[in-house]
Amino acid sequence: MSITCSRKFAAFLKLTQRVDAIESLTLERYNFKQFFWAWSSDESAWRAAQKSRHDELDTSRPISNYYISSSHNTYLEGNQLSSKSSPEAYDAALRNGCRCIEIDVWNGPVSRSPSKSANPGHRKHLSSGSIPQFASEKLDALMGGRASRHSRSSSTAQTAVSAPGAPESNAMLDPKELGERLGKSRDSSRSSRKVEPIVHHHGTMTSTIGFREVCRAIRVSAFKSNPLPIIISLEVGAEREQQEVMVEIMKEEWAGLLLDTPFDYCDPHQRQPRLDELYNKILIKVKRLDDCHIAAELERGRSIGIAAIRAKPPICDALAALAIYTHSEHYEDEKSLDKQTPSHIFSLSEDSFLSLAEDTRKLPQLLAHNRDFFMRIYPKGLRVDSSNPDPSIPWRRGVQMVAMNWQKSDEGMMINDAMFAGTNGWILKPPQLLSDHNTDLRTNWQPTLDLRITVLAGQNLLTKDRQRVGGLGVKGDKTVRPRVKVELHVEKPQKSADYVRETTRGSTEHPDWGHYPKSLDFLDVKNVAEESSFVRFKVQDCPNTSRDELIAWSCIRLDRLQSGYRWVDLLDPTTRAPFVGKLFVKIEKVLRD
Repeated sequence: MSITCSRKFAAFLKLTQRVDAIESLTLERYNFKQFFWAWSSDESAWRAAQKSRHDELDTSRPISNYYISSSHNTYLEGNQLSSKSSPEAYDAALRNGCRCIEIDVWNGPVSRSPSKSANPGHRKHLSSGSIPQFASEKLDALMGGRASRHSRSSSTAQTAVSAPGAPESNAMLDPKELGERLGKSRDSSRSSRKVEPIVHHHGTMTSTIGFREVCRAIRVSAFKSNPLPIIISLEVGAEREQQEVMVEIMKEEWAGLLLDTPFDYCDPHQRQPRLDELYNKILIKVKRLDDCHIAAELERGRSIGIAAIRAKPPICDALAALAIYTHSEHYEDEKSLDKQTPSHIFSLSEDSFLSLAEDTRKLPQLLAHNRDFFMRIYPKGLRVDSSNPDPSIPWRRGVQMVAMNWQKSDEGMMINDAMFAGTNGWILKPPQLLSDHNTDLRTNWQPTLDLRITVLAGQNLLTKDRQRVGGLGVKGDKTVRPRVKVELHVEKPQKSADYVRETTRGSTEHPDWGHYPKSLDFLDVKNVAEESSFVRFKVQDCPNTSRDELIAWSCIRLDRLQSGYRWVDLLDPTTRAPFVGKLFVKIEKVLRD
């Protein structure tokens, strides 16, 4: 087989593949192998778009002009009620481009001294803030462990640790001697004389870790391969004294990174800093709760089935002083959207936000606020399984931070991964959502989309646990009956709009849907914002009986989806790590007035 001339090949690349590669075609005739390698250099369904972009991220804008990859309850490894808290969770999030992370901080455990009671087993009355710590200690004891295992931090010396070879007792070692035995650094030894705050999901059975341990994990991973700033969203339930210890720890562990004073040239009352002014910096976001908001906090606790959550204390001056360019303010109602302080951030639950966003009368005001000021959305309390909402809905309304439960590989996280794929976690918003855009957002034009996707074939569509010893067979595993479901995630004109299409069932792990399979069409879809719309591919094993199993998936932002014959790289449904399998598809995408 040969391609008769480079002119036909160039026409194919330009008209079908939508790439201009005429200068790279140096042969008059191409055999199949030469054709394949010339074509496959840009065969991926979205990487080609990245290669052709000649503009890097514009970092000269105020920081509210960007979408920021964000996480919710970053310390958790699983569900919101009983899972493990871990510093490794921060490392994983930061390594994967997350730039807004959350830490829930509470009072550390109170040291117990046998000199205050004749009974060695006597314990002080436990406050509501210490119940999860007490429960985790009891569970650990029942499993034959020691309380010290619940906080692996070498700096949390307030937990009683017995000397090697010493009999079991409640006696505590001298902090200095303990520091020498465990090889603590000088600053950790000094801090160990104080009770240090802990991190966990208050009012639940999630395990606890030390606040210092979390800070150290963040420092190690924060800017290892990514210089863009990190926003630390602090949920503070610790008392004033513990808040002051928090400040000491942050200044010690993040020395040189923590933004603890405003820039001389950037008054927080006058303007936000630009992104390029914040390289390798950690910003603190904290919020205040006064008596007016205690009832709302208690109601939030009841909504997730907990005993009333203890009212959080006010933020001390030393901690509040760190919230320089990212200061939380309580959102009351739409009148709050008139606030003009450059540093303020409103945090709303997904339900509260949807209630606001679905009111067409309030939408222009919401969009106008989010062009200049920050908003953060977090999952509702009922998502105890760490599931996620659709983040594209807030993004289309200019919300910068949609905090996701990274613990769950679901639809929401797939969309989040697609949004920030190939970036460092900060993305410039579309022109109509930037702070200097003067167009009336109510009449802003969005194009109409015609999208046709033809799934031609698949390769290696077999999960690891079902792969046979000796590798994949040439004929494939005939027990696999893969079907590809394609979903278009756009702003729906009405909730009943159906943007899901699927193929027929294939056979074997290397399915072939024939030379002329039916295309999956999404036609005349109006008001499409490409930068916050997505196409999701779901590969499911569909046997004649039993339940369909998700084998692999891929999600691509619409503006990155490339026309032509393309490979779709698939990801593992559990870990979101690269999957060996691929889909071969033809994509026809047209945006029109």
